[in-house]
Amino acid sequence: MTMLATAFREAVKQTKDITKMNEMNYSVSYPTGFLNLDFANGYIQEVNGKSVFTLGISDGSINMLIGEPSTGKTSLLITVACNIVRQFKTSAVFFEQAEVGTNLQRIKNLSGFSDDEFFKRFIIRDSGITTESVYDRVRMIHDLKIKNQDDYLYDTGLKDGLGNPIYKFEPTIVIIDSLRMVLPQKGADANEVSNMSAAQTAKNNSEYFTKMVPICREANIIMIIVNHITQDINISFMPKKSELPYLRQNEHLGGSKMVVYLCNNIFRLDIKSKLKPEDGFKISGSVVTIDIVKSRTNKSGRGRCSLVFNQETGFDADLSLFLLLKEDKILEGSGAYLKIPGCDIKFSQASFKDALYSNPELYQAFIQTCFNHLSAGLMEEYNRIKQEESKRLGAKSAYESILDLVNQAQHQTVPVIESSDNNAEGDNYDNN
Repeated sequence: MTMLATAFREAVKQTKDITKMNEMNYSVSYPTGFLNLDFANGYIQEVNGKSVFTLGISDGSINMLIGEPSTGKTSLLITVACNIVRQFKTSAVFFEQAEVGTNLQRIKNLSGFSDDEFFKRFIIRDSGITTESVYDRVRMIHDLKIKNQDDYLYDTGLKDGLGNPIYKFEPTIVIIDSLRMVLPQKGADANEVSNMSAAQTAKNNSEYFTKMVPICREANIIMIIVNHITQDINISFMPKKSELPYLRQNEHLGGSKMVVYLCNNIFRLDIKSKLKPEDGFKISGSVVTIDIVKSRTNKSGRGRCSLVFNQETGFDADLSLFLLLKEDKILEGSGAYLKIPGCDIKFSQASFKDALYSNPELYQAFIQTCFNHLSAGLMEEYNRIKQEESKRLGAKSAYESILDLVNQAQHQTVPVIESSDNNAEGDNYDNN
């Protein structure tokens, strides 16, 4: 006999319709350029009998960065977006800058691209941004990739459960900055803004973002949305209940709650401490804590890391990893005599970056030490989960035990209880 699943796959293959042939497969994640952030949001999946790290932002996912103003949300998402697309030939960033809070030169500096590469990779819009127009543009990106799949598909190097190579579309990044500024077409008219209620805006956003989820997944369009945390004014004497589990009392997120629900990941940014030029790193900026408060790839609340934000150049991946090793007491020595375990090259906190890029031996030791330290933590969690699975597999499951009882019951003869005159109508029973 032919298995129904096999027959179905053969039938849809004849249609040559990729939308019908699509099946859920192993996820692919794309490194953000910040190793500690990638591990915080990473997990280990078993692919064809092998355990592999899956680190970064998942393909076709909806992601949200939340935080109070000046926590570096826009700077981080620009850097992350560019770090993802530079790995592929055809990938591009579509930046819907509704707030117009960042000028073109700043965006170019944060991208790390040359002028020529930047304008090939980036499309920025700062006017005419409505919920409907964002949807239309995302739909156009989807249709272009689907109709020209040979130009945009790549071999992920993974194989599915049947041994076939897994192909995905090269990732496209769509940035929305910010959600609270994206209004329906009707509300975008200056004369209509005051007449458009928050409930109407939320309903409209819910409708269009819900429609974007499947097309983003299908064409590997990764959406990154900025949403601001604002403070509600509480005029009551009683403390106000938190709006969401990861918000504090009187904190509020703009936009639709449905959009928040649709997100695969939500990253919360908070300033942990300020950095001054006269202090250790000799820069103006801050240490920003990132909490992964919602995740559909790992345990929410597990993911946390700290990144160093330089006001001039944006988030610094090297200093962020240095801070990780320092806080976790991996670095040896002190003061001007710090060193990486296994490497004799000494440096101070202020001279670290100069030493890192002038000494290949130090650079290699630094990167390897960071990777080993972060991977050990993820492996420990993975092994703990596997041990729990082994315990369950070693014993008969509750389902199997119940199934046995049901099967036994189905083969038993049920005794017939004869009715008496007193309970002939079926409404009087002897409890004994």
